[in-house]
Amino acid sequence: MPRRWQPSLRAAIAVPLALLFGVTVALLALSQHRQINDLIDQEGARLLSAITASSQIRLAAYLETPYQVQRTLADTISRQRLQRPGDASAVAAYLRSVFPGRYSEFAQIGLLGFGGRDDAYAAVRRDDAFRLILQDRSTGGLMHIHEGLETTTAVTSALAGFQPSQRPWYTAALHAGKTAWSPIYTSASRQGDVIISAATPVVVDGETVGVVGADVRLDSLQRFLHAEPLRGHGSLFIAEADGTLVAQSHPSPIVGERGGSSQLSPRTRLHAHQSADPLVRAAATHLDPVGAEGHSFRLVQGNALYFGRVSAFTAGPGLDWRIVVLLPEADLLGDARERLGHWTLAAVLGALIALLAALWAVQRVSRPILQTAQAADRLAQGDWSTASELLARPHEGLRETAVLSRAFQRMAAQLRHSFEQLQDQLRTDPLTGVLTRRGLLERADWPDERAAALTLVGLDAFRSVNHGVGFATANQLLHAVAARLSARLPEPLLIARVSGDEFAILHLGVDGLSQQAIGKAVQKLFATPFSAGEDELLLSASVGVVGGTLRGADLPEWLRQASVALGEAKQAGRDQCVVFDAPMMELSLQRGRLVTELRQALDRQQLVLHYQPLIDLASGRVTGAEALVRWNHPLRGLVSPAAFIPAAEESGLILPLGEWVLRTATQAVAERLGSLPPDFNLHVNVSVRQLIQSDFTTRVRQALRTSGLPPGQLTLELTESQRISDGDSGTRARLTALRALGVKIAIDDFGTGYSSLTYLTDLPFDSLKMDQRFVRSLLQTPRDAAIVESVLSLARGLGVTVVAEGVETQAQASRLRALQCDAAQGFCFGHPVPLPELDLSVRTIGLADEGAPSAEDPAPRTAATAPAAAPNDGQA
Repeated sequence: MPRRWQPSLRAAIAVPLALLFGVTVALLALSQHRQINDLIDQEGARLLSAITASSQIRLAAYLETPYQVQRTLADTISRQRLQRPGDASAVAAYLRSVFPGRYSEFAQIGLLGFGGRDDAYAAVRRDDAFRLILQDRSTGGLMHIHEGLETTTAVTSALAGFQPSQRPWYTAALHAGKTAWSPIYTSASRQGDVIISAATPVVVDGETVGVVGADVRLDSLQRFLHAEPLRGHGSLFIAEADGTLVAQSHPSPIVGERGGSSQLSPRTRLHAHQSADPLVRAAATHLDPVGAEGHSFRLVQGNALYFGRVSAFTAGPGLDWRIVVLLPEADLLGDARERLGHWTLAAVLGALIALLAALWAVQRVSRPILQTAQAADRLAQGDWSTASELLARPHEGLRETAVLSRAFQRMAAQLRHSFEQLQDQLRTDPLTGVLTRRGLLERADWPDERAAALTLVGLDAFRSVNHGVGFATANQLLHAVAARLSARLPEPLLIARVSGDEFAILHLGVDGLSQQAIGKAVQKLFATPFSAGEDELLLSASVGVVGGTLRGADLPEWLRQASVALGEAKQAGRDQCVVFDAPMMELSLQRGRLVTELRQALDRQQLVLHYQPLIDLASGRVTGAEALVRWNHPLRGLVSPAAFIPAAEESGLILPLGEWVLRTATQAVAERLGSLPPDFNLHVNVSVRQLIQSDFTTRVRQALRTSGLPPGQLTLELTESQRISDGDSGTRARLTALRALGVKIAIDDFGTGYSSLTYLTDLPFDSLKMDQRFVRSLLQTPRDAAIVESVLSLARGLGVTVVAEGVETQAQASRLRALQCDAAQGFCFGHPVPLPELDLSVRTIGLADEGAPSAEDPAPRTAATAPAAAPNDGQA
């Protein structure tokens, strides 16, 4: 079938070119409109900035005059020593001479005055005329306001109780210790003027004798703002940082009535949103925040647009004002916007005519492009069938668009193939071939309830396997585990690998089976070795189980619950199966809260160290002490380490906790070496999580260097119950390096760990700390007594010392000494206490209650009293 003729892109553009000219005109008109608007914005910002700058400069100059005048007065009064105790006449004469003559032209100054430390007061106030105000001994302590400048003129008012030292202008200068602006306050006069004062302390011979002040009435400041030449039809106002009005160009008042009946009672000041000027009220919401450069805003008031700008005014100590300028758009544009609207309308009409004429050509040209775009949208929504249908339609447009459509069709086919492959990878684990977590959730997405059980399988010590056999063999092992689970577990079920060494198994045929039985059945599959390449490896697995009726939407919560149960199984040891119940979740949350509180305890220094003495059994001397951490909880008091050390181990907080114990203990013991026995040895417990850190040796060396504790007086206790990976040459190298430094190594809780004899052959150490469970029943159980004797014999053969833990009675201590045990530790010799309270006296080891002295202990000894009310702490 011959192909239909398709015009070229150039021919399609040439036809509507003339019509597009109209569109261009419209775009130019719109662009011009935009430019004019931008110009209006720029002009508004420029004029606002100009008015703001002018107001700032004029206001600064307006306030600078009284500021400098009163400084000059203060200097003169100080130099000429015009102030005399109880006599303000000399100051009054000086003020009468300078204010009416030298400073009368400065209309903003309403009053110049001086207040003495003894509450003497002299001032000249300007109203309709200049008036003298005087208060000293000559006025009997009353404040006289004269009709003129001389004391011989009539007294128009006499006020009692006026204390200049209590007025805001006085206290502001006294507090600042230099010239400063006072807060705005009400004057002590019948008029009750609201004023602000510039005030300066007067210092004579290094002593402040009074304060000079120059008052500026806020009503004069209002007249000043009203006279701003650039204001036009706009408004200006000044407010304090909290929005309280200082002055406004509108003639309305900024204060209300007095707050009390006294002549000294302050007037109520109005907030900006209480102003009679609606513009000021509307702008009140734009006062905060104000940066160093201020900020601009717009508001509409009465169908008129106003441009506003807020700027900070801080020209002098004590001033933190906001200057607000409001300018109507009409002051900027005149009738320019109306004329612009006519031109814009004409341009739009021309553009519409051009657009209507070009629609036919554009429709023909755009149809194939639109179909391709619709196909792309369907592809984005995953609707492959509709997209393929749109791309398969014949195109009657341009050659170029037809080529584009065919290319897009090929690309869509390749994209669909790649998408399907990606979906398979997201749903299926490429290493094991079972489902991923996402694949499990998608496959289990059924709306109805079904009886099911979920087992979460965690491979025990898989990290050690990884390090021991290498990642390639470990990956083969994971594949073998997945294959055995898939082959040997009864259908129907879904298997997924949800993390590196964890598998989730969703059992659907669970009728008549208990959850514990399902978990045990899964564990039985690990009874025989797995083949991984040329290796045969035996693994154990811990299992968490949850079951019941399941809707697909509830599976994520089941996975969470199974994870909590698996965590409980791992905490109980290897090869454990735990069925989830509700209290486990609360326990998990409590552990989480405990970890959070412990992290805060480290930051807030709530941890403290106590020390339990170690006793040489042959001599009874104190040879050292073990540092045991305690948590001084703000609510629960002193918390034993047994309550929080497991959570620290599990969460990784044991690393900063262990380092804090090492640094704090070495520093504390080093500071008290002079009061401790010469061979005193500090014992510090070390977690395997610390020991496997590559920089652990460096951290120990740094702690010793910082504290000054000799290395030979530090013993690091390695808890045997925390397994060190077999073949960990790095750990052995670190222990060897520490011993070369002089630090001793002790194996703590000996006899309770994974492979005691392996420790003795693999690890370098100096002493064994025999676990307290053997010591506790030493005198009652022959088997434990035999174990103790064997450990002591083994230690003598290895040339290392033995410390017996948990010694609580004198009988136990005597028996251990008779067996030639080197040292002991327990409540029999002392409880853990702060280092300053550690009992360093020589202990007297008594005889066993039922035995006679042995050959090694020929002389009877007096029993030492020591409490045995509670078991020993164990690891801390």
